[in-house]
Amino acid sequence: MPALSGFVTSITQDRFVQKVTDNVLNGNVLTMRLMANPKTWRGGTSIEVPVNLSAYTNLGSYSGFDTFATAQQSTRQRGTFVPSQAYCSIIVSGIQHAVNQGDAAQVDLIAAEMEQRGNDLKDELGTQVYSDGTGNSSKDFLGIQAAVDDSTNVATYGGLSRSTFTNWRGTLTAQSGSLSLANLAADFDAAQRGTDSPTLIVTTPAVFTIYEALLTPTVSHQFSMNDFRMTSEGMARVGGVLAANQGFRALSFRGVPVVADEKCTANNIYTLNENHLTF
Repeated sequence: MPALSGFVTSITQDRFVQKVTDNVLNGNVLTMRLMANPKTWRGGTSIEVPVNLSAYTNLGSYSGFDTFATAQQSTRQRGTFVPSQAYCSIIVSGIQHAVNQGDAAQVDLIAAEMEQRGNDLKDELGTQVYSDGTGNSSKDFLGIQAAVDDSTNVATYGGLSRSTFTNWRGTLTAQSGSLSLANLAADFDAAQRGTDSPTLIVTTPAVFTIYEALLTPTVSHQFSMNDFRMTSEGMARVGGVLAANQGFRALSFRGVPVVADEKCTANNIYTLNENHLTF
């Protein structure tokens, strides 16, 4: 649009859209899912999680008056997690608040700041969800880089050694070459125990597109006599033109959603069971 001269702008008021549009935070998928069902903090210096990490061996077949094993075995351990904190400052001066009043306040300053800084805090949490907890002198949240590891990068998790308790390890697969469906199947199998299966597969938008390409050769195209045209009332579907569509907005693997998260660390795919992942 060409610049207007003072001949017009000196006597014409600007037109404000009375809403702040967010172009930054909508791709924060995993954090939004975790925050949709958070656990309530009920106090205490740490979160203690009892976990069964060893196989029980006082069992088996017997005959007649065989002697049973009577030595007590402890198969349970206690993972310990300390709470972390996050903050976001909201800084507004008295004069800024004073002038943003009445008809001149096209957008309420305090409300806009509260909403935007809340979104910024969610964005920061989204970054820390994918961390290993060592950032900012280990003040950051203990994220899934620590949870999903086989002791290669994080040897101790929740105070328990992954070398001592091998069932405390996740599966970390270093992939070389092209991604295949067999790779996804192997990771899915590794994350499954009986009927306790993964509920979500998270990756980057780039890897999401790679997975989409793996499925594309098996797609049957559906053609319809429709087209989209711009009308006086906006975009409308009209008939009479043969149209085709390609690409997916939603993908799954073995019935589990595969989602693209802009916060996901580059080149990674996380196969997660959200029943054991809590915010």
